[in-house]
Amino acid sequence: MTQHVHDEINHLIGEFMDLQEAWERDQDAVDWNALEALARKGARAYNEGAGPSFHALALDGVQHSEFHERFFEYLLQADFDPFKLVSAGSGRAAVPVISHADLAEAADANPSSARMRSSLMALARTRFEPLAKETEAGKPPSSSALFVVVKACAESIPDDLLQRIAPELLKPQRGTANKQRVNPVEGYLSTAEVEIEKSWKPYG
Repeated sequence: MTQHVHDEINHLIGEFMDLQEAWERDQDAVDWNALEALARKGARAYNEGAGPSFHALALDGVQHSEFHERFFEYLLQADFDPFKLVSAGSGRAAVPVISHADLAEAADANPSSARMRSSLMALARTRFEPLAKETEAGKPPSSSALFVVVKACAESIPDDLLQRIAPELLKPQRGTANKQRVNPVEGYLSTAEVEIEKSWKPYG
């Protein structure tokens, strides 16, 4: 992974932060076309092998709003793959490009998060239905390359579909006690800024 790619993702996050700050100042004046264009530019900025993806930095561990909901919709329209697994760094196991667990937890109390998760579940039904049919036909799910993805992204797979593939992956009802706090000073991207500070150079 080259410094050029680091710089590209830094630039994408900088653009995202600028648009988010504009949304926070005046929701009626936000440039949705600019957000859609940014989503198209960043749809495949998975940052393989070098840390968090652009999408994780923008969406994970934040308090979702209409702004994030629209951004997520634009990403999906631009062929962003929310079920893609990437290496987060040398020697590390592959992880999803966004945190499905974080989104599922946020969806318990946040309508925007819940709608985002519903979009993922609709995609999951299409993506993993063939695996469910193979499993019902007697083929072990672990023999499919998709099973690794199912395990990593189980929170975004509808319960009835997961029951057919691997019922042991079904999660108990989630509580709300451990929800991640949003930094009231730094705003929605506090988690992203922490990740950037750990992994990359500061923005200029």
